[in-house]
Amino acid sequence: MQLDAVMWADSPWPVMRDEWLLAERLGLGRGWLYDHLNLTGDKPRHEAYTALAAVAAATSRIGVGTQVTSPNFRHPVTTAKAALSLDALSEGRFVLGIGAGGPGRDSDAFGGTPLPRSERTARFREYVELTDQLLRTDHTDVTGTFFTAHDVALGGSEPRRPPIAIAATGPNGMALAARFGDLWITQDISKTLTISGHDEVRRQLDLLAEVCAEYGRDPATLPSLAVLGYGDERPLDSVESFRDCVGRYSELGVTTLAVLWPRDDDAQLSVLEGIAAELPPAASRDA
Repeated sequence: MQLDAVMWADSPWPVMRDEWLLAERLGLGRGWLYDHLNLTGDKPRHEAYTALAAVAAATSRIGVGTQVTSPNFRHPVTTAKAALSLDALSEGRFVLGIGAGGPGRDSDAFGGTPLPRSERTARFREYVELTDQLLRTDHTDVTGTFFTAHDVALGGSEPRRPPIAIAATGPNGMALAARFGDLWITQDISKTLTISGHDEVRRQLDLLAEVCAEYGRDPATLPSLAVLGYGDERPLDSVESFRDCVGRYSELGVTTLAVLWPRDDDAQLSVLEGIAAELPPAASRDA
């Protein structure tokens, strides 16, 4: 099983750089950055694509990705252009993580009437479809309901397309993962208080298998990433806790776990260093 980390973009660049270099030395598979426009807090949050470009230049092996880009304030044309550039700058280490985007400060930043869930779902579908087309083809001319790409030539082509990761918890988003995804992303957050995050991921994996079957895709060809630490899992409480998470999520078929990078927590960082010592060589881990 591969181990990734959700990194932070709210520190001065020298601090960020050192955190990513340590993550790389520890042998983590990928680091992910939030792609948000508005976040509360007293620290400035760096723009995700700009920060990842700096990370790609400072590192040599660790993967880099957005978790997740959404149509709340991104357009497929500029998203695809940035993805192609990051794919080149990182020498193929970039993963474009995409999610639907919910209501809130990001979606309200440009004004306009908030979209109901049905329209956000339709917008998500159009966003993924058009972004994928822009990445796969050398010329695109599409007029959609939400997005238009008029006479656009970004330099995308089939061999150059970076991987796309789709974050989804329901059937509509999972359909996009089945059609376009190179990776499926979820979290250990239960939608109700009656089941654990682990059981929620189990439920979602069962649903994902059903959706994949509808679209003629073998679910075994769609790797899965579960982010632990947002919900009720605490994988960095101890090495034993992490081993327990690995065992339980491996049984579900999850191929990658992502932990939240320890910030100002020497105990968790020590656990992460201990975990890393047990990881197999990077070349033999899941991509």
